[in-house]
Formats: sequence, C-alpha cells, structure tokens
Amino acid sequence: MKISRLYAKQIDYHMGNKVWNPKIQFPTKEVIIVFIETDTGHIGVGEIWAFYGSSRSIIEIIKQDIAPIVEGEDPTFIERIHALVGGLAPIGSIEGILMNALSGIDLALWDLQGKVHNSPLYKLLGPLRDKVYTYASGGLYGHDKTQADLQAETKGYIDEGFDAVKIKIGGLSQEEDIARVAATREAIGASAKLMVDAVHAYDVPQALRIAEKIRPYDIYWFESPVALSDVAGHGILNTRGGIPVCANESLYGLSSYFDLMKVRGAEYIHFDLTVCGGITMAKKIAALAEAYDLKCTLHAANGIHLFQTSIHFAAAIPNVESVEYHHVHQWMRDSAPSEAMAHQNGYVRPLEASGIGTHFITPEFVDQQIAAQKEISESQR
Repeated sequence: MKISRLYAKQIDYHMGNKVWNPKIQFPTKEVIIVFIETDTGHIGVGEIWAFYGSSRSIIEIIKQDIAPIVEGEDPTFIERIHALVGGLAPIGSIEGILMNALSGIDLALWDLQGKVHNSPLYKLLGPLRDKVYTYASGGLYGHDKTQADLQAETKGYIDEGFDAVKIKIGGLSQEEDIARVAATREAIGASAKLMVDAVHAYDVPQALRIAEKIRPYDIYWFESPVALSDVAGHGILNTRGGIPVCANESLYGLSSYFDLMKVRGAEYIHFDLTVCGGITMAKKIAALAEAYDLKCTLHAANGIHLFQTSIHFAAAIPNVESVEYHHVHQWMRDSAPSEAMAHQNGYVRPLEASGIGTHFITPEFVDQQIAAQKEISESQR
C-alpha cells in the first residue's frame, strides 16, 4: 500500500464577529481538512486549524513541500513520514507552521490505519475505556452579552448534564472579569467544576493578582495565564498562584512540553492534536507527563472530526483526564452521526465505525460545505 495523493481543503465557516476571546475575534472559523488517498482506495482524513501562519499557507506547504516527498510512501510508516517532513526544516527541527501541517497529516494517517484494519481508532491504539469525560466550554465574550446572559449560558450546560464549565477571562478589566467569574459560580452551583482560560492575556503580576481575587470561587484550573513563551512565568503561577495551571494548547513537540514540566509550569498538561504533532507526538507528550505524575487534557475547539479524534485518543491514554466539549466551535455537527457528540453526564463514547468514524467527511462533502459557506458570504454582502 502506497500514498497516491496528499492534499488539503479549507472551509470558511462564517461567524460574523459575534463572539471573541481575549486574543481572537471570529469573523470566520477556518477549518482545514487533510486527505490522504492510497493506491488501495482507502482515504484517511485529518482536521486542523491554523495555530501558526494562515490556513492557506498550511495548504500550500502541504501541496508544494510535503506532498512531493510523502506521496509514494507506505502510510503505515508514520514515524518515517514524520522524519521526512522534519527534513524540510533548515535546522533539523520541525517548527510552527510545518508542525501544524504535519499534525493534520498525522491525524489522517491514523484515521487511515483504522480504516485499513477495519477498527475504531481507540481500539487500534489500545483501549483503556469506552467513554471519555468532557467539560462544557464556552463563556466567550459577545456583543451586548450581559452577566445574566453568561449565567443562563453556563447554567444551561449544567442542566444539560455537564458537571464542569470553562469560561474566558482576560478580555475585560480585572474587576469585570472577576464579576463574570462570580456570576458563573453562582449560576452553576458550588459542586460543579469551574475553569477559567485567559488565552495568555496577562503578565505575571497581573495573573497573580487576578488569581488571588478569583481563588475564593473554587477555580479548578487557570488556563494559559501568561505569554506562551514565558515558561518561568507559568512555573510561578502554578506554584505560587494558589490555582492549578493548565497549559498549553499552542505548544508543539516534545522539548517544549519538557521545558514546561521541568519548572512545574502546569498541573494539567494541555495539548491540541492539530498542533502538537498529531497522535504520534501526543502519545509521547502524555507519556512524559505520566513520568512527572501529571494529568493531561485535550483542547478541541474546531469541528466534529477533531472532537471525535480527541475522544478516541483519550480513550486509550491513561493520564488523559478530559476533552474539551466546545459549545461554540462544533463545525459539521449537523452532518455527523448523532452519537458523535452525544453525551451522558458529560461522558462521550468514541464512534465504533472504522478509523475516527466520521465517514461522511469526503472530498465531495467538503466541496459542498465550501460552496454553501460561499453562498452565505455572498448573501451577506
């Protein structure tokens, strides 16, 4: 079996700038779908979004740089493909946008393995559990969104059966965000877990200051409190801030996570399969975290394929505590099997079809999505 074609397509889902976090306002959500076709007729699918560079630059890197050296390779030789892509980096280490692209290719390769072996991915990885704990993620900022709106939103997650909720902070003054945290705690009750995500909005003194103020509201974790590059700052917040730190979804490669763990920069090691290096690298990151006796949690704020990929991965990895169940970014959910995001008290099962199980995502389906979103864009002009 050989790879006959590698390519990617981009869907621009329109969001109209209605919601934002401390760093990003969302006119669109750009979803990249990676396809790997083989000479045996199998197709592997990976889903990513651009953490580094633009979506179009990732697609061009796949087309111009990676496809020529990967096509013709045996798709079961995943580590070899990682090494080939690594050879494109001038200093021999995979960085930024190249790792983002490789992550999508890796996810497509693992989906392909499941399809070739007619096995759900989590069983191919070595299953530990058949359902995965998820938490409700939302609490973004929005136009004219009041505290009452935030309370109704987050209480709705509890009413839906979740027992943990994550909201954003760092996009308003500290006084306003403290009030949002207090309002959320009141809405979800004393027993539910409450996480906050600052998306790297603070410097160390600011983060320590707000940690002190929100600590009485029993915060389960403080996510991405300071700049991504400030490894020492994460260590300070985690050891002195009084709230466990969760970090960092935008990191990639094993050495970056090793640097974070060396300074005890987080109690919850946070990674995203679309940027860290895919499943192949995520297994190594989780094993390193296990050696430090640390728990892992997966960021999943894109589409249904990434969400289910994360569920499959978490079902096979002992120290993965949770997967993000995003209530804003759920692209392609309407076309997916109903069980893909079905949950019972926050627990989600991996799909039992081969690979990731989202077989509806074909090149033709993606073309239809692209055309539909283009019509929406033109109608709004």
